[in-house]
Amino acid sequence: MTALPPERREVGLVFQDYALFPHLSVLGNVMFGLAGRERAREQARDILAMVGLTVFESRMPHQLSGGQQQRVALARALAARPRLLLLDEPFSNLDAVLRQSTRAEVRSILRQAGMTALLVTHDQEEALAFSDRLVLMRGGRSSR
Repeated sequence: MTALPPERREVGLVFQDYALFPHLSVLGNVMFGLAGRERAREQARDILAMVGLTVFESRMPHQLSGGQQQRVALARALAARPRLLLLDEPFSNLDAVLRQSTRAEVRSILRQAGMTALLVTHDQEEALAFSDRLVLMRGGRSSR
């Protein structure tokens, strides 16, 4: 069995700190994973519309709120249309009110996109509000 290169694994990742490229605009960040694809700009704009950020496409990451940066990171991950999306504590940098509304918004976007996602969180309320299924891990093993 040969290992697939990362770009062919069909897995998207949203990092805890969003990991946006500071030198790229919102549109540039979303287009990054679409490099070389036909219609990349159009596809990126469609994804930005899905996450409600079309009016911010020319802004730079430092000009956005935490919730907007989080949605750009989500849009960038969704743009490549992965089969699985990994979310590593994506709401931990947001204040309580923004965290709750963004969590609901992201859940809705994932449902709309028909995307399977794996959320890593230490927040029990977040896990219960976001997930269809839960796995509790302790010491690297799942609890039953």
